[in-house]
Amino acid sequence: YRILPVWLMGVIGVFVPIVRELKEMAYQYDRDYFFDSGKFDRQFKLPATPAKEAVRQTVAHLQQEAATAE
Repeated sequence: YRILPVWLMGVIGVFVPIVRELKEMAYQYDRDYFFDSGKFDRQFKLPATPAKEAVRQTVAHLQQEAATAE
């Protein structure tokens, strides 16, 4: 949802520079992001790590680092 419509950001942006910048970036909040790693995969031939697995590995690593720091 939006608190200010984009057209109103344009009007307010004339007087408040940060709102002018927010208007410029507003498209990031109303469109989905799609990522394609196909070009990278073809170039480097590395398998992608699923997000859940990456988080699991990261948490395990941080826990191990914390345990050895004590």
